[in-house]
Amino acid sequence: MNAKLFSFPPLRPLRLCESYLRNSVLPKRRPYCMLAPVNPQSVPPLHPPQRLRRVITLLSLPLLLGGFWLGGQEGVLGAANHVGYAVCHQITVRSYVFGDMQLPLCARCTGQYLGVFSGFMLAWRWGRLRAGGFPPMRYLLMLAAFLGAWGFDGFNSYISLLLGHPWLYQPHNILRLITGMMQGYAVSFLLIPYFNQVFWAESRPEPVLQRSVEVVQMGVLGGLVVLAVASRWPPLFYPLAILSSGAAFMMLSIVGLLLFLLFLREENKNHSWRDFLSLLAPGMVFAALLIGAIDLARGTAEAALGWQLPGR
Repeated sequence: MNAKLFSFPPLRPLRLCESYLRNSVLPKRRPYCMLAPVNPQSVPPLHPPQRLRRVITLLSLPLLLGGFWLGGQEGVLGAANHVGYAVCHQITVRSYVFGDMQLPLCARCTGQYLGVFSGFMLAWRWGRLRAGGFPPMRYLLMLAAFLGAWGFDGFNSYISLLLGHPWLYQPHNILRLITGMMQGYAVSFLLIPYFNQVFWAESRPEPVLQRSVEVVQMGVLGGLVVLAVASRWPPLFYPLAILSSGAAFMMLSIVGLLLFLLFLREENKNHSWRDFLSLLAPGMVFAALLIGAIDLARGTAEAALGWQLPGR
């Protein structure tokens, strides 16, 4: 028998598969006979496992609730004072007093954290909370001048405290408040794009601060905040105390969030606000533990050494 009658041409899987893909009316699925190598760049990368993040978040929630419960034992003002005790000297003569109630932060720190809060509120109002671009150079120079004014006034105030008399000029709480507000604006408009570039998988390239009219809005809002604090009007005490100390707590929470982000190696791998909240909870636990540790260390040092800041 002739063997050629039973011989077949060699199979060519690639051509058979290409013909199948061209002529098939079925959904274009990858056939099992496809033997062509797969380009790794054409396959989207898988998102990293979320198990460790979920475990950390779930463990953080009861700790966070317990911390809020302990902090609330002395009321809202007591919790605000605990935050202030950790981040501020709380010297009475350098703080604003509303009747017989002192703000939990000094004048400079009050302006600083209210400035941070105001900067974030303006970014939200402009729709740029996820903006990943730094301000143009002219506005960067303005923010640098804000930081310089804050540092210069703080240095003059510190030297005057050591000397017991004014150095370059007489320090005043209104100057501390205004320069603190300027520094808070600078921190917020530099932190927002930096955070977005590190946290989100795709941040918006637009600058967080773009137009001169927005600088005017900064000035108007900052002026209103300064007038509210300087007025010493008692009905404004609790809102200002809660907002300033709350902003300080949130800044520490963002620091904790960034630390957990680096620990989990999740930079530039987050897509939604749910991802943000999953790391904010452990960040807030970090802030609460840090505040508690600083309060304990400061209280122990003051009690053991009899040390107390002047003017308190």
